[in-house]
Amino acid sequence: MKKLLFFAAPLLIVFTFVSVSSLESNAESVSKDQNLASWFMMQLSDEYSELIYQLQSYEAGRAETDDVLLQYEILLSRFNSIQVNSQVNRLHSTFGSLQSFNHHYQIVKGYESSLQRLTRQNVAELTLTVKDNYDQLMSYALKTFLFTNNVLRSKLDRFISLRWLIHASLFSTLLIGIMMIYLLMKESRTHHQLAMYDSLTGIHNRLWLNRKLKDLEKCGKDFAFFLIDLNGFKEVNDTLGHGAGDQLLKTIARRLDNLTHDGMYVARMGGDEFAVIQVFPQSVNQEYVSNFLMNTLDHVLKIPIQLLHRELSLSASIGLSVYTPGSKSLSELLQEADFAMYEMKQQFKAEHPHPITNLEHPASDAAPGFTKRQ
Repeated sequence: MKKLLFFAAPLLIVFTFVSVSSLESNAESVSKDQNLASWFMMQLSDEYSELIYQLQSYEAGRAETDDVLLQYEILLSRFNSIQVNSQVNRLHSTFGSLQSFNHHYQIVKGYESSLQRLTRQNVAELTLTVKDNYDQLMSYALKTFLFTNNVLRSKLDRFISLRWLIHASLFSTLLIGIMMIYLLMKESRTHHQLAMYDSLTGIHNRLWLNRKLKDLEKCGKDFAFFLIDLNGFKEVNDTLGHGAGDQLLKTIARRLDNLTHDGMYVARMGGDEFAVIQVFPQSVNQEYVSNFLMNTLDHVLKIPIQLLHRELSLSASIGLSVYTPGSKSLSELLQEADFAMYEMKQQFKAEHPHPITNLEHPASDAAPGFTKRQ
């Protein structure tokens, strides 16, 4: 789509220039600058609104601090991308908007200290502040970039006065606008997808998992939640290097992802932790399904892995918690699974008190957590 845009835009610009050469400074600059400003403001409006939504969700207990901070970082990145855009100076020459934009940018940057100390006791006050600043930004955008701006109105009046030229120019501008909006929406979907997937393993990440859990809770679904922590991963990282550790995580993620089917989801929580959700069909023995999947996960994780000319056998600590509507909150669900996983981890450490020491030697004996084979 970008190639099409880069090919079509110059042709349309040339066509408009030839057709309305007498109105170039008026028609071309006004239409493009107004659309560009509108695109910028649409981006900021979407991300600003999402930040307010996350703050409200946090206040209601439906979001975590990480969700709010992630959306805040996305909003800052939007401001940064606009600020470094080469066309911002042209907008400033037309609308005089750069100083006001920078002022709002500094206001948004000032949220960081409050967000770092965010609690459910002070979130309401911060939400009101963010809403007020958002309303001011939108009010400024309406006054600056719509027809209420006197400079813009005078140029558009001259543009309309020559009706026999405006049709070609309007068509060109409309076509560019449609393509730009399409591209913006496509990039927005791409950014959203990137925010929901783990960059290393390619599977869903913690943010996606949190939203999925909330969706399942909202829909009143019964499901099992498995929290997986790899045993001995730190020593593999320290001994064989982070590259080997990353490859190990990718292999585990691929195996877990291959198990997924309708109603089963996999995500990486971070580090060497993974999570699995199994939604229960109606009229099913939940205990049987949970135990069966627990055994399946344990079996899959124990399949030897080829890593740096070594064959390593992995073990993992797995915590299980089952959710039924009204039985517990999502926070309690996560805590229960984490506690079960922690108990299993402590049991593993008690049974294997000695760390792995011979990973760097291909011929060494098997060790707990990761077993090396010839």
